[in-house]
Amino acid sequence: MAKDLFANRLKKVVPFDQDGSFFYRKAKKYIENNNYINALNYYRKAIEKDPDNLEYSMDLAEVFSEMGYYHESNLILFYIMQKNPSRTECYFAIGCNFLGLQEFSKARDSLQKYLEADEYGFYAEEAQNLLEVLQSQEFFIENFNEADPVRDETLALATRGKDLLDKGDYRQAVRVLEKAAQRDPGLIFARNNLALAYFCIGKLDKAIEICLDILEEYPNNVHANCNIAFFLNEKGDSEASNKYIERVISIKTEDVDDLYKVAVTLCEMGQHRRVNQLLKKLLQYKPYDTKVLHYMAVSCYNLKMFKSAYKYWDKVEKINPNNTISSYYKHYVRSIMKNEREFTELPYHFQVPYDEIIRRVKTIHDLLKLPSVDLAEKWKNGNALDSLLRWGLDLNDVMIKKAILNVVASFRDEKAEQFLRAFVLRKTEGKEQIREALTLLKEMNAKEPYLAYVDDSIVEVSVNFNSTAGSGRDVIEAIPEMAIERIKSYYLVDCEDDIRDIWESVVTLWEKTGKPRIQKPEGWAAALELYYRIREGLPVSKTELAASWHVTYNTMMNNYNYINKLLAEFWEQMNW
Repeated sequence: MAKDLFANRLKKVVPFDQDGSFFYRKAKKYIENNNYINALNYYRKAIEKDPDNLEYSMDLAEVFSEMGYYHESNLILFYIMQKNPSRTECYFAIGCNFLGLQEFSKARDSLQKYLEADEYGFYAEEAQNLLEVLQSQEFFIENFNEADPVRDETLALATRGKDLLDKGDYRQAVRVLEKAAQRDPGLIFARNNLALAYFCIGKLDKAIEICLDILEEYPNNVHANCNIAFFLNEKGDSEASNKYIERVISIKTEDVDDLYKVAVTLCEMGQHRRVNQLLKKLLQYKPYDTKVLHYMAVSCYNLKMFKSAYKYWDKVEKINPNNTISSYYKHYVRSIMKNEREFTELPYHFQVPYDEIIRRVKTIHDLLKLPSVDLAEKWKNGNALDSLLRWGLDLNDVMIKKAILNVVASFRDEKAEQFLRAFVLRKTEGKEQIREALTLLKEMNAKEPYLAYVDDSIVEVSVNFNSTAGSGRDVIEAIPEMAIERIKSYYLVDCEDDIRDIWESVVTLWEKTGKPRIQKPEGWAAALELYYRIREGLPVSKTELAASWHVTYNTMMNNYNYINKLLAEFWEQMNW
């Protein structure tokens, strides 16, 4: 009878689907206990249940700020402002995030916008105090630091070189960093990055030579010691490599960037126990950094501390649930603990193993060949395809990215729209890929304006299909690509980096001298091709070249002379 009674009770159980407020309260409790990682999980669930509740989004943005994810916080705040422009407190929060990112001019602009929109608002006094601090800093820089525009330009060049290095454009990084290092040898970070760039293009001896030059002047430079230790290890000279490792370990530093560099070097050298100890220290400064947590997980795994490894990969997954790397390694370490596979050491880079990369890329290719109906069905049923395609976007392969963006756009649903909107806000993407995604959003009839990350800023963008030439910026950016396409059709030469570099120098100088009116882009592309051919000693008939571009000889030569004179004057000023 008891069994029948229990069965009857089960039949009467009504499934209870919790609303957003339930998860929101749970998130608040975790925040009270300073458990930001679990709070993230419940804020996301609250927003999933009630996406129109902007209070939930505001709190999520605040949590990201507390965790040091200032850019991610700003993305949410910009989204809130688009939904409800009256939420002026977002300007204040955005300004604080820019302070955290050390982007002080953007912080000042945001704080001023807040005071203009709500002069007596809740954060008005705090905003005014922050502005006074920023103005004091600017006053100090303007009045007590000697203005040095040449050094500022060189610093910007070195920063651009670092960005190119991070994006995997190693040859262009070498070109840019060489210029920066030659102009100002005192920019040690540029020379260290140049050494890395040389290593990445296979010039190991040149990379070592640069490190030795730095260490002759600055023997305790952490980055140079780390670089040369790694380079010598790659060359097979472990004895010399260990000498530099011991030196860098002996250097007492609390600088977070230095600690991170030493940790990454020890990871590359496979010194698991040492790196484990160092990462514990680094996590005191960066407890929510997903790469540091991943390195910690790998070090634990390689030391056969499998439960600890699982714990750290679980943290990575909770912070960034869209990544499929930590979920792969969680499954991997579970299989090791169950004796389902043999233990082998894992590399530290934040990516799945090479054989898994090959398997996933093949899966993506096979999926993209499916009939559109079958593919749309997989898209709608669960998040497996979504997660795989997001992983594919992190590969340094333009063709794969383009294919993924186009196939996602073909689904034409809310999920696809959010996928593309998230893509155009990625800081690491090139302009062409951002433009491609914006065009796809427009073709999907997604509501404008779109928020996009352009020229190191988050801006509102509207796409205009009516103009065949596009915006002035689009025309300027198209000119080098036109020249590259033509030259590569005639000569099998690696010209892309050189031509883009020449054109970027011209465009940068226009910011000071004023941009001429561009009526016919082909005339400038022809002039750019002519400049490159002459510089590289390639054969050229000027009359035939102009005719092939369907421009007059005078147009091409006027533009060529303009480019030549502009660059010649610039290098003369730089004493080159």
